[in-house]
Amino acid sequence: MGVDAGYYARELMSHSVAAIQEEPRGSIDLARVLEKAYLSTKARGSSTACILALSDQGLHAVNLGDSGFLVVRDGCTILRSPVQQHDFNLTFQLESGGGSDLPSSAQVFNVQVAPGDVIIAGTDGLFDNLYNNEVTAVVVHAVRAGLGPQVTAQKIAALARQRAQDTHRQTPFSTAAQDAGFRYYGGKLDDITVVVSYVSSSNSN
Repeated sequence: MGVDAGYYARELMSHSVAAIQEEPRGSIDLARVLEKAYLSTKARGSSTACILALSDQGLHAVNLGDSGFLVVRDGCTILRSPVQQHDFNLTFQLESGGGSDLPSSAQVFNVQVAPGDVIIAGTDGLFDNLYNNEVTAVVVHAVRAGLGPQVTAQKIAALARQRAQDTHRQTPFSTAAQDAGFRYYGGKLDDITVVVSYVSSSNSN
């Protein structure tokens, strides 16, 4: 009997939402949130984890594995969460039933952001197939065109999917594979999830 690979991830994130709602107002500890969610998740399976929260104090994030996020300011990537891997294509993961990496291995970020910044979170299907400058280029064009964050996310995901199906173009995944000694070209077919947020001042419409 197979395991629904997405069920563990969905339950983990559902518990993460519940844990965030239990956090003291104005003081979000995402490492604690991830720990609570991990201990509460009973579904079989495994998952990476990337949780972000935006408050008056800035952007708070916790990330484990090869999902992640980046922050774009004035057309430049000012932060990209590092990939956590034990070896090539062997990412850190949380898993039910023991034997997994632990939430304590996750990286925690607290970043000052400014109005006009754009935050892009995504799964490895995004970051395996698009370089940071490619994501940034889509963001710049979308903002200049007056597009909202949801449409921007759709455009980024569509380009990542196009790259994933390209067997000739150099991608972050093919670069990493070659660095690890493998003969590999093109993208990597995988689930692609992209979430985009525009940072605005609290008194803007």
